[in-house]
Amino acid sequence: MKPLYDAAVAAGEREVVVYNPNTSANTPIFAAFSARFPTIKVVGVDLFGAKLTSRLEAEAASGQAAGDIVYTTSNDMPEYADKGFLASYAPETTAGLDEKFVGTNRMWFDWTLTVSGPFYNKSYVKPADAPKSWRELADRKWNKQISISTLQSVSGTGQALTALTIAGKLDRAWFEGLAANHPIVSQANAQAIQAVASGQATLGLDVPYHFFKAAAKKGAPFEFIFPEEGVISIPLNEAILAKAPHPNAAKLFATWLFSAEAQALLADIGMQGTMPDAPKVAGAPQGLVFNVMDWRTLISKYPAQLEMYKQVFAN
Repeated sequence: MKPLYDAAVAAGEREVVVYNPNTSANTPIFAAFSARFPTIKVVGVDLFGAKLTSRLEAEAASGQAAGDIVYTTSNDMPEYADKGFLASYAPETTAGLDEKFVGTNRMWFDWTLTVSGPFYNKSYVKPADAPKSWRELADRKWNKQISISTLQSVSGTGQALTALTIAGKLDRAWFEGLAANHPIVSQANAQAIQAVASGQATLGLDVPYHFFKAAAKKGAPFEFIFPEEGVISIPLNEAILAKAPHPNAAKLFATWLFSAEAQALLADIGMQGTMPDAPKVAGAPQGLVFNVMDWRTLISKYPAQLEMYKQVFAN
């Protein structure tokens, strides 16, 4: 990575702009990179789904690119590649990465898997009373007590739950049961999590484990549930934008994400690296089951799942 760092310094590249779903949750990752390469600051910009697509389209149309790296889920990546938004760059550190984590023409690479599950506010729910499985969340005793982010538009939660459905661990009847429990619906997962923290809801459908661990350290009254069916998980990827204003810093950041240092950091903060020798998630039970799909399966299966969500949660 030293030649990339030297090239960035020589070119006067003092920052790398990363379009990502949640800068706050990714602060430990960004801070570790800047500590390793002190002249380069990571500037996180919260963008996901339609807002991210609109930003990339606007930058392409104007010819004035601001972003260097796009870090998101795989749902939109083929479209971004087709529209010429992405550069093809294969970091040397991805050697040995399973091909299921590699995008079209090597334009994006999955560097981590989320570890997500239900959670509860322990000020209102006793551990003995908390659900132990996804199935239990449809129980009528949780009527009007569950906080969820909307599933009717593209979301990480909706994509991840697709894996559970394909695996036969959930079905339409379960989603209908969840809807019948009159969940408190927010437009974003951060808002859904906050509803549990404030006591507006006692249970939450989905919190990333790394977000939970960070919040718990700050005193949030949360408890994470590792469901019997396993956690839901989506691959998160990185790609360098075709007209990145800081191309050397972008290549360095992409390369570092797959390094042993970064992959170990992921495990420590509650995420799972994708490299074959990546450490297991710290604090997770032995034999943790990941319900996760490769991007090709996600692209083919999620649209129908999204239509089902729209029907079930229409009211």
